[in-house]
Amino acid sequence: MRLRLRTVACLAAAALAFSERVGAAGLSTVQVASGLSAPVYATAPTGDARVFIVESGGRIRILKDSAILEPPFLDIQGRVSTSCECGLLSAVFPPSYAQDGAFYVYYTAPSSAPGGITSHVSRFHAKAPFATSTTADASHEEPIFSLAQPYSNHNGGTLAVRGGFLYLGLGDGGSGGDPENRAQDDNSLFGKLLRFDLSQQNPAAEVWAKGLRNPFRFSFDRVTGDLYIGDVGQNKREEIDVTPAGAPQGLNYGWAVMEGSECYKPVPGAPPCHDPSLTLPVTELPHSVYETPPCGVAITGGSVYRGAAIPSLRGEYFFSDYCVGKVWSFRWDGAGGTVGPVVDRSSELVPDQGQLANLTAISEDGFGELYFVNLNDGSLHKLLPEPGSCALGLSALAMLAALCARPRDPAGSRGLCRENAL
Repeated sequence: MRLRLRTVACLAAAALAFSERVGAAGLSTVQVASGLSAPVYATAPTGDARVFIVESGGRIRILKDSAILEPPFLDIQGRVSTSCECGLLSAVFPPSYAQDGAFYVYYTAPSSAPGGITSHVSRFHAKAPFATSTTADASHEEPIFSLAQPYSNHNGGTLAVRGGFLYLGLGDGGSGGDPENRAQDDNSLFGKLLRFDLSQQNPAAEVWAKGLRNPFRFSFDRVTGDLYIGDVGQNKREEIDVTPAGAPQGLNYGWAVMEGSECYKPVPGAPPCHDPSLTLPVTELPHSVYETPPCGVAITGGSVYRGAAIPSLRGEYFFSDYCVGKVWSFRWDGAGGTVGPVVDRSSELVPDQGQLANLTAISEDGFGELYFVNLNDGSLHKLLPEPGSCALGLSALAMLAALCARPRDPAGSRGLCRENAL
């Protein structure tokens, strides 16, 4: 019995040593795709081992087994405007994708609007069999939503699905400083987080939250449902807003009354600066610290890590800045509403090839692993443990298990397996 207990204890200790070694693993990034044409986003249906890469020119490419498949999954290049901050900007696959093949895209198209573009959300369908399809039917586009833009910038850029709703983040209409105060105007859809009820065939846009300048990238934590928004600032502050799952509809994130935690300008009919009704960011990037000429500062909201490769990172939110070229992470305590230390991960994430710069997305695959999308060099990198970290953990586990399997030393072991350790 003592030998059996000793063996169980030793194996438990070995497992703990392994878990601690993996938990302490360093991070790295590996280039998994290159030669892409202006990629801006990556995503995948839940449980799908492939990665679907969105190119701003109007194509969605599939990365499968380290190769980019031909032809593209979707090609709508003739419908997309790529001027300024425009293009095919996002795609999302609802949980029902494997059953019905339906997915959604967000893009800007040339138009006679004052800004020269109109934003569109459309539904397309993959060709059967849906779960393994490599081609969508580009000829059959189902319009869900469209909005003529008054200016060519601040178009938002992300679609997300949560709880049966499709969410779209829209900028304030553009120009600079929200000249028409649209983000605080309840009669305008600009500067809002919209949602659409997917149980409806033709869902109407519903305003879920307001007071956003340009929420280019936002995401939901796939486990908790908490909402993370990266809202691009004007000339002082870049911000990350976090809202817990279950928060009420109608939150006001403050723009243009406030830019991050600072006052920006009075807006008629809106709450005053620092009013308690405003939802302030959980962390910010001040331009005075991070200004990077000639680009400036432009935050890229990211995603919460929920993958299996690095267990110790689960629950960590990663974000970047397009101009600064750094990657940070933090943990947000939804119960207490507190933020842990913001960690600069840039030196850990130097890739084996290329660089993590000009990131337009840090997004998830179908299993919660994270990918970094580099617009300018057309590459995609995957977050991984530092090479050798897991191998060392497994070696330690094997060694400790072998020690525990040895017969009891009559003289009494001074190692991990000694009986007086029980």
